[in-house]
Amino acid sequence: MSHVFQSLWVHVTWATKNRQPWLTAELKPVLFTQIRHIAETGSIHLNFLNGVHDHVHCLLSLRTTDRLDLVMQQLKGKSAHWVNEQGLTDFTFGWQNGYGAFSVSPSYLERVRNYIRNQEKHHQEQDYWQEMEMLEKMARVP
Repeated sequence: MSHVFQSLWVHVTWATKNRQPWLTAELKPVLFTQIRHIAETGSIHLNFLNGVHDHVHCLLSLRTTDRLDLVMQQLKGKSAHWVNEQGLTDFTFGWQNGYGAFSVSPSYLERVRNYIRNQEKHHQEQDYWQEMEMLEKMARVP
């Protein structure tokens, strides 16, 4: 076969270092703009992005040449470096090691976008670890 067709969607989430509530109303919009810029300049297809005070969710579409670990290294590493380089906080900003990644069927894309869009609402009812447990259960094959 000389042509490759691929549709790989991933819902990824990661937390601030020690889950500190650093994603303030002031920092979040500029940081998210920078994460989108990093994705665009790195040829990363970031479809949707949102988060709350201590973590981020995004929906990515991976190309055949993408390695998720390297994509995440770019998004997390470059964004943390940028925050510190710009002096946007009075502390050293960083992300916690690791991330959660969950495959998404194309038929669920809008549902995942809505889930990411409504993060503030979800976290009135559950914390980050309850959310991760729920996402992991949803990703299990019956």
